[in-house]
Amino acid sequence: MYRAIKMLAAAAVAAGVLAGCGGARYRDVAANIPVMVPDTARIYFYQPSAPGGALSSQPYLRLNGQKVGRSKPGSFFFINRPAGTYRVDTMRENEFLTFDLAPGQTRYVRLSIEGVGGNSSSAGTQVMRLEDSETVAQQEMAPLKYWGAGSRERVKLRP
Repeated sequence: MYRAIKMLAAAAVAAGVLAGCGGARYRDVAANIPVMVPDTARIYFYQPSAPGGALSSQPYLRLNGQKVGRSKPGSFFFINRPAGTYRVDTMRENEFLTFDLAPGQTRYVRLSIEGVGGNSSSAGTQVMRLEDSETVAQQEMAPLKYWGAGSRERVKLRP
């Protein structure tokens, strides 16, 4: 009986590790991301892995009050929207961004954990900002895994 429990526990741990390994990385799928339809724009949401093993929340992200996905360390997702003015928030007080989108434009919303030094396992502060440099955003997203937007907008990507 004890051996069966150990084997079940080992299988559960292995499944968890493999689940963490799944997902296509941005650098492998960038060329396969669908082209935007005319008069739309794209927003990427990404969160590099937390530094030094810091604990990180996985907040839901809302766009103009509608949930569009969840931020997860080491991952990214994107959504397409018509041109206009948008407000992104994490459903927490005073944590939001407002920006305009023009047709064909791509914006990058970066979430990160800041205020953690060394090899700390403490929780840092969640920071959300626009990354204005497309080059910097794509470099930061290169190793990140595709997490997918909310279920209504998720796109299957293959490397």
